Amino acid sequence: MKNIMILGLLFTATVGYAQSTSENYIQSGTCLNGDCSKKTEIITYFDGLGRAKQIVNVKATATGKDLVTPVVYDGAGRQTKDILPVPVSSLNAAIHTGIVNENSANSYYGVANAYAEKEIENSPLDRILQQAQPGDDWKMGAGHTVKYRYEVNESSEVKKFLTTTTTNTVGTVTNTESSVPFVAGNIFYDAGTLYKNTVTDEDGTPVTQFQNGRGQVVLIRRSDGIQNTDTYYVYNEYGQQAFAIPPKAVQQIEQNNNTVTQNILNELCYQYRYDGQGRQVEKRLPGKDDWEFIVYDAADRPVLTQDPNLKSQGLWMLTKYDSFGRIAYTGLLAGGSRAGMQAQIGNQVVSEAQIATGFNKNGLMVYYTNAFFSNFQRFLPFTIMTFIQEIPRNFPLLKSLTSM
Repeated sequence: MKNIMILGLLFTATVGYAQSTSENYIQSGTCLNGDCSKKTEIITYFDGLGRAKQIVNVKATATGKDLVTPVVYDGAGRQTKDILPVPVSSLNAAIHTGIVNENSANSYYGVANAYAEKEIENSPLDRILQQAQPGDDWKMGAGHTVKYRYEVNESSEVKKFLTTTTTNTVGTVTNTESSVPFVAGNIFYDAGTLYKNTVTDEDGTPVTQFQNGRGQVVLIRRSDGIQNTDTYYVYNEYGQQAFAIPPKAVQQIEQNNNTVTQNILNELCYQYRYDGQGRQVEKRLPGKDDWEFIVYDAADRPVLTQDPNLKSQGLWMLTKYDSFGRIAYTGLLAGGSRAGMQAQIGNQVVSEAQIATGFNKNGLMVYYTNAFFSNFQRFLPFTIMTFIQEIPRNFPLLKSLTSM
């Protein structure tokens, strides 16, 4: 019976529109209501090479017209123009044979370039050199294009912050601790060792990104034509981001004879530490009085987090998950050090299941189990609102696979 119903639905969908049967196409639809009486239909027609050549949004306008977007390619098979869609009288999903390039769009919008255009370099890399937007003021040659430049760094162009990383072990729990030398220095990356990619926007403002051989960003440089604004990203010996140094910190380091002090790090920089599995377990944000801590379960999900305020109270924010990995509920838990809490749950998967009986905490009934950290103190306020809105008292339990 199910097969007959499915075939019937397919037959109805087929006869509802008159797709061009002489063309290769893919039809997709999205139901806008429960019975699918309102829906969107998109037909993509393909050429003999399997490339899209026309996209038809069937009766997509308020007046029931098709929105037709032609797709064109250059001699190397690259799509260098993204043409704006044109509203035309509907052909019930059939291909519009008269719309094959930008001419119809140019005529409808009254401009010479009703399309975004890319200038691509003549190399196997196919990198974009220049990009223009629709409209006469933004077309190629009008002086308002986005420009891309690909180079390598020069000597004395990018500072190189060296780190020293130690590993601290408490029982079975480890974490890295990286530092930079607190001595005067002015070390730079050697010429040609970094990728230098510059994007200049329509107003002529450049943003330059420097990447190392691993693809990691080590510097983002913005310029107003007078001075540079630099943000450095520093990685430890294991390739993990240990520091982010914002522009104000860079300025103070330069004014301090290129010496990085602990005060500059604590007040102006972002600092990160990791465990033996490469997970970020500690971080310190600019101006914070202390570190923030993260504890993971065996499924690599953050279960406990602690900021300086919670640390002063001896509390952790507890996050529990359901069997699908979604957050079930959150609360506050009394606990000790990060190493101690990590050793406690590092080999467990903190997952709670839906049950009909539930449990009561602070006058709130929650229809989940409470197997892990059952002695947590209370729910967080936003958790209560989540339960009131999303979890009815008598929700239907999921059927087991054996009963289906």
